[in-house]
Amino acid sequence: MRFLRLSVEGYGRFKERHTFEFNPAFTCILGANESGKSTLLAALLDALYTVPTTTAQAARERIHWGHPHGWTVEVELELRGQRLRVRKFHPVDEPRRRAEFWLETDSETLQGEAARARWEQLWRVPQEVYLATACVRQRELSHLSPRSLRALQQQLRESAVNADLNRIFNALSTEQRRLRTHADQHQRTLNALDQRLQQARTHAFRQRELQTRLQQIRAESETLRHQLAHDEALLERWRTLRHYEEQLERLQRQADANQRHLNQLEQLERRANDLESELQTEFADLEALPADFKERLDAAYAQFQQLQQRAAALTAEARRHQQLRQQAIGRNKARVGFAVMGAALLLAGAVLIQTMPLLGAVAIGLGIVAVGVAALWRGGTLQTYSESALTDAYDALRQRWDQLTALLQQAGYTIESMPRNGAPAQVSAHTLQQLEHAVQQFNRRWRAWRERCAELERLRHQIEALQAVHEPKALRDQQRALALEILGLQEKLQREATLREALSAEAALRLETEVARRRERLNQLEAERLRCEGALQTLPDTEPVDALELEYARAERQLQQTQARLRLLQTTEQLLREANARYLSHLSPRLQPRIEHYLPSLTHGRYTRATLDEQLSLQVLHPERGDWLAVEISHPAWSTSVVDQLFFACRLGLADALADDLRLPLLLDDPFVHFDSERYRAALELLRAVAQHTQVILFSCRPLPPDFAPDAVLRLA
Repeated sequence: MRFLRLSVEGYGRFKERHTFEFNPAFTCILGANESGKSTLLAALLDALYTVPTTTAQAARERIHWGHPHGWTVEVELELRGQRLRVRKFHPVDEPRRRAEFWLETDSETLQGEAARARWEQLWRVPQEVYLATACVRQRELSHLSPRSLRALQQQLRESAVNADLNRIFNALSTEQRRLRTHADQHQRTLNALDQRLQQARTHAFRQRELQTRLQQIRAESETLRHQLAHDEALLERWRTLRHYEEQLERLQRQADANQRHLNQLEQLERRANDLESELQTEFADLEALPADFKERLDAAYAQFQQLQQRAAALTAEARRHQQLRQQAIGRNKARVGFAVMGAALLLAGAVLIQTMPLLGAVAIGLGIVAVGVAALWRGGTLQTYSESALTDAYDALRQRWDQLTALLQQAGYTIESMPRNGAPAQVSAHTLQQLEHAVQQFNRRWRAWRERCAELERLRHQIEALQAVHEPKALRDQQRALALEILGLQEKLQREATLREALSAEAALRLETEVARRRERLNQLEAERLRCEGALQTLPDTEPVDALELEYARAERQLQQTQARLRLLQTTEQLLREANARYLSHLSPRLQPRIEHYLPSLTHGRYTRATLDEQLSLQVLHPERGDWLAVEISHPAWSTSVVDQLFFACRLGLADALADDLRLPLLLDDPFVHFDSERYRAALELLRAVAQHTQVILFSCRPLPPDFAPDAVLRLA
């Protein structure tokens, strides 16, 4: 069997139609990850096994995303000497109605169910057999379990049954079917009798059971009614008591709220009265003042301070001018002195020069120097100074002083007047301190008066707001009414004090739960009583139980005789099949030499011997340990690459051992991921040898060795 051509459209990552032709011997399909290698392998398997009318999610997921129609797979192959073409179409929606299956052979063209039946007749290779032998998908080398091997062995045995043994089995099957038919008839008769007998017994038992249950229901219902009457009366008293307590608590909360409202209103009114009294007694003089008095006083005081600073500056300037004048007078007197002294020295030198020339010359020189100093010494010019500015400043200062003292006197503070003669600076510091103290004291009293006025206004607003919500008189009347209601409720609670002490809230809750449970139970009993009475009335008349038991025993004996003959025939068939199974050779002797044939090539001669135990588990002789070790991924003696190599040899051996008249093409999807470069090349050389008698299609993302050339190479973008 060989694949010749594969065409896909709308399948996986292949949206448009793509056609791939395979070499009859060795074809290598190269491509990077996610380039479509596994998609092509899946397309080959779908072409062989998938029914296009399936609604499985796996088949739907293989439709290319956004494809308007669905996937189409078409494969051409050679099978047992004839050329076949299989075409399958799986639509996007309604696959059961719109799917297509076409089969073309050398002599006929079929479609639909006829094509599927003819294809299964021609192919005859179960999917499990192909996947366990000649088809190796990604990371499935080591997924071959002993259970799969035993299943393959059984399929091999079943295919080897000869024609004579089949005729014997057919005769035994025909007789078994006849006996099964009689046994089924006897069984149906026995089942019908059993149903009638069981129905008769059930009706009799049901009648006795219903009568007994009715008596129990009546007794239990009567007891529950007495208990419910007592408990419900107690609960009703407790609920009334709880209602009184809740009502009393609500009234007390309302009375407390009203009392707090009244107390708050009284406190506000008392505070307002106190503020009004304080304003009338302590701040009456401030209330009599004009509205703009404070602004006038602050403005006069600020102007007074500015004028005081200006007068001080002008006084300091006058003092500096007086000092400069005195210095100028002193300089003039010194010049006159130097001039007189120079003239005297000149006269003395003129007299002395005749008698003592040297001394006379010195005197004349000194006289000239003194006269020169007097002539050259000039003083600085005095700046003009206006005494009227200082006088005007003093007059303005006296006016502001008089204005301040008048304003303070109007506010109740007496300050002495500034003297009319002399400078205002002559006013004592004590008088200025009195003025500042009076101004500060007035400011403090003014702020205190404004704060109390603001507080009084705020209190009046609060009182008005409270009175708008609750009128005081109506609130007091309501308080008296609430007090009477509270007193009445307290008297009622006092009369039920014993019940409150005997039954707590937790006990009442438990009692209420118990009453509800008993009420529900009573309703259930009443409903059950009605059902029992109705069931008694609807029970039909049944056949006698004794007569039915005799007829059932006779039918049971007939069934046992038929089943005994049937078991005899089944034992005969089983013995024949066991003899045939022993006649057939086991899979292990056929598989072992084939595995040992491929092992040296894959492992570079390191591992040469293999065996299969009774459970069909693969074991390989380890050369360093000198022992047979089971080939398992978790075994510490094997690396991942070695496990892949050993199981790949097992897969090749299986493909040879199970090949009868049909050699399945090897489909290999990246089985050499963990092989090093040398063993990768050895595996490729082995595949080239296998390709001489079996078609090999290798899907790989790993580049081929430079000097290795398969028969055909397909590269995927």
